[in-house]
Amino acid sequence: MAMYDAEPIPTRRPVEHEQPPQLAPGDYVRLRGRPGFDESHGQLEGAYGQVVRVSGSSVLLEMDEPYQAYGRTQRLYYSSPYQLKKVESVGRLGARDLFADDEDDES
Repeated sequence: MAMYDAEPIPTRRPVEHEQPPQLAPGDYVRLRGRPGFDESHGQLEGAYGQVVRVSGSSVLLEMDEPYQAYGRTQRLYYSSPYQLKKVESVGRLGARDLFADDEDDES
């Protein structure tokens, strides 16, 4: 016998995705975990940088500390907004902004 107007059977749990931060040029960010499996990416784990440009799902960062990649020292790094955590400014010291340095991220 057919069951009309029956409740749908749940086939799987809903997938919850964390929303990426809304970034703009000048924002200060931190990389979440290790961005890739390459040897040079180990230097970028948890590194800080400033957003230079946002274009769709690509973010250009100027890193605070230079890193070695393929025999060259670089400061610019392309990332995805899903790999970034926005760091809020907590005040100023002279002409420099001070940022919160919370280590509660379990990446």
